[in-house]
Amino acid sequence: MVDLATLIDSFEFSPELEAVLAKTWLGRVPDDAFFRRLATVRALTRLYFAGVFLSGSAASRTRTAPDTDLSVPTLEAFKMSGRDGALGDSSSERMHTLGKMYLASFLSGNAVPGFGAAT
Repeated sequence: MVDLATLIDSFEFSPELEAVLAKTWLGRVPDDAFFRRLATVRALTRLYFAGVFLSGSAASRTRTAPDTDLSVPTLEAFKMSGRDGALGDSSSERMHTLGKMYLASFLSGNAVPGFGAAT
């Protein structure tokens, strides 16, 4: 189920397409209990990816002070910061920001900004 949760959170699927994908993955029409478990697994995969990205950031040791601000940019602002150099050339700063985006998603229960939400 982790692979399904990761796939759904990685692309912008409509709720209808998520249901079709879940049915195809499961091999039958999913029941409410399945979707509750999937919601839990999706939250846990977001927490996992937050840890992966934040661990990469911490391993680089480029920060001189702890970051206590949990605010995150929109996906568009994040993309622009990479294009205009606002995050500098540091891949660790980009990993740190991605980690915060996934952590905010885990804490709020909302989709990762720009991922997994229908447009």
